[in-house]
Amino acid sequence: MSSKSAMYNGALMQNAAAATANGTTLPVDGFSVATFQVVGTFSATVTWEANIDQTNWVAVQATNLADGTAATTATAAGLFRIQCFGLSQIRARVSTYASGSVTVTGRAVV
Repeated sequence: MSSKSAMYNGALMQNAAAATANGTTLPVDGFSVATFQVVGTFSATVTWEANIDQTNWVAVQATNLADGTAATTATAAGLFRIQCFGLSQIRARVSTYASGSVTVTGRAVV
């Protein structure tokens, strides 16, 4: 589920993940900010990662839009935002998993 127009690019990055997984990347070249929605009932950790060379992934901070805190991981459902100036790709990697399922949808905008 990827869509692209001149204004945004979106992707289903994790689809009811029930194990650790890298998921689908969100291409963010030319976009300024990306917002992510994490949903599900789960005991898992989503690690926010990005790259500029499409190979080497580095953890990046995402801001929780509910409380303004920034962290490289999310362990609960919510909305999160990453500034993506100069980045090539972002992924929402399920880095630890215990139970349930987690879905992550992302959208990058100009």
